[in-house]
Amino acid sequence: MRKAARRSTVAGLTAAVLFGTWMFATANAGEYTESFDSLNRDLWQCEFSCPTVEGGTADFTLSPGVDAREFGSWSKVSYRAERFTEGEFAMRFKLTERPTDQAVWWGLALWDNGPEEDMSKFNEINFGYTTDQSFENTELRFESAKHGVYRSIRVDTGVDLYDGEWHTGTLKYTAEYVQFYLDGELLHTISDKDVIPTDPMKLTVGPRLVDGSAPLEQEFTQSVDWVWFRN
Repeated sequence: MRKAARRSTVAGLTAAVLFGTWMFATANAGEYTESFDSLNRDLWQCEFSCPTVEGGTADFTLSPGVDAREFGSWSKVSYRAERFTEGEFAMRFKLTERPTDQAVWWGLALWDNGPEEDMSKFNEINFGYTTDQSFENTELRFESAKHGVYRSIRVDTGVDLYDGEWHTGTLKYTAEYVQFYLDGELLHTISDKDVIPTDPMKLTVGPRLVDGSAPLEQEFTQSVDWVWFRN
């Protein structure tokens, strides 16, 4: 869908977005589309490095030769206007070449530190991957955690995620189940309520060099065309 069409839906016109067999409307109450024509700092808070936003794309770039938790090793944004206990969350993204010898986590996540900021009782739902692990380029992790009790699912998407092509990942989340879709296809469902969080969580997008990893030897970028959610 063209950028101009997406902007019109945010302005209140009715439109439909079709990703394979997955279709949703983007003009109803409780829906939001971020097209990244610019970075609205009233809505998005940068973590360490902000993405470069140009031409309707946000490039979250990690630089070579930088230690973890230093500027250039971590580039994320968190939606600051709202926290979520349910909804659908989608991201159109593409990745550069996989750095298999360094640990970079990339993806989309809903996250909360847990009751009384106790990190051992974190809440999270995400899809993405830490690049130095043993999965193939077609595979990623789909995870759900409630108060530190979590489930991590190995999902084979059937496509090379590092092929430089655009893909759409979607999380659908209620108190009963969490589902993961790629390019419109439902790939896995988690229905164990012991691992499905109910506390409000923030929406976060982007990659980071994992603590303890060696610095990157070449640049890595997670590009995002848009983020959409409905709750």
